[in-house]
Amino acid sequence: MRRPLLSGIVGLAVAAILVVGLLTVVGFWPAGTETRPVRGIDWQPVIHGPAVKFIEVPHLAVAGGRLYMVGYVGIRGSDGYSNEVWASADGTAWERVSERAFEDGFHPYSMSDDGHGGLVVVGGSSSGPSGNPSPEAWHSTDGRIWTRADAGNTETGPLISVASRPGTVIAVGSLLASLGARATAGHTTADQVVVWISGDGKAWEHVILPDSTDYTEQEVVTAWRSGFVVVAVGPSGSSTWTSVDGLAWEKAPTNLTNFSPSAICSLGDRVVTVGSKSGDFANGGGYYVAPVAWSSTDGRTWAESIAPTRLLDFSFDDIVDVGGGFVAIGSSLQGTDGAPGVKIPRPPAGVWTSSDGMTWRLLAENPLLKFRYAYDTHIAYVDGRVVVVTFGSSADDIYVGNLTR
Repeated sequence: MRRPLLSGIVGLAVAAILVVGLLTVVGFWPAGTETRPVRGIDWQPVIHGPAVKFIEVPHLAVAGGRLYMVGYVGIRGSDGYSNEVWASADGTAWERVSERAFEDGFHPYSMSDDGHGGLVVVGGSSSGPSGNPSPEAWHSTDGRIWTRADAGNTETGPLISVASRPGTVIAVGSLLASLGARATAGHTTADQVVVWISGDGKAWEHVILPDSTDYTEQEVVTAWRSGFVVVAVGPSGSSTWTSVDGLAWEKAPTNLTNFSPSAICSLGDRVVTVGSKSGDFANGGGYYVAPVAWSSTDGRTWAESIAPTRLLDFSFDDIVDVGGGFVAIGSSLQGTDGAPGVKIPRPPAGVWTSSDGMTWRLLAENPLLKFRYAYDTHIAYVDGRVVVVTFGSSADDIYVGNLTR
């Protein structure tokens, strides 16, 4: 899945930190980087989430004016787990709307509205004969009653990310498929990126993206004004594909060099994907991870921007459209165990705003914000508020903030 790749980055980053110490990078990135915020967020005190402990941080989606979270929790008195769905009108007060929403064994990876006020949850289940994950999707009109969609019986891996626009839902995953005319002796199949298409989130078909051989299951998808965009990590960097209808796809010529995507978002004609890049300083100066965004207005040509940070080893974790701009969040990779018995305090989280996905403003440091790593923290926007859900010590922590201008 995606987590092993991130774990490798974390391990390398921490090793470098122990060698070179905690370094600051104010002024390290290209001269002229503007760090004065043009928009702030008035954060409320942290809210301890629903009275359940999600095994992984829940995924978020807005549908019908409400914010939903989905995740799986342990079943008391057993080593199994079940999925629960919770809903909120404003991110502060939550109610459980579905308990044991899906079949046992289903692992949710992403949630989206279905384009018509309902919800789609995608992921995978290992309940097949071979034990390999099968792609699985569930649909609901109200978040309470869920129906398993017909996604076929192929045990090819989970669906990783999902997005929708009215009339079309797209999910992305991987598929072990024949190489056809590109096959060689001993190499007739390979993992390729596959998109699943549905008109209503109930019945699905799939197509393999062109030139997607040996891409990993680190993939994100979003809907935008011109259709859909997929970003996936490949052998020589990340690549992007675009489609108007979800059936015919075109691979962009731009390679997103040394980029690991964690999320993607759109606003009007602009698509922005955020994540990180990593590398070594010159002259043996250590290893770094930087928050990076790539943006495009046509899906074919992409421009890179490196966001300002206060410390080395920061990654963009998630991004959301706030109706006129973007808010992105990120975490430091430095909050891990150091020498035996020594705990390095986790630095405050990073929060950025941007009007175009190109120029990023780092908001003032807020010591109350403690986010976990990418994939352990998610962001949403509902009722004029930014909502962030992340792991806490005993329950998931929820941060709610009002935008200030």
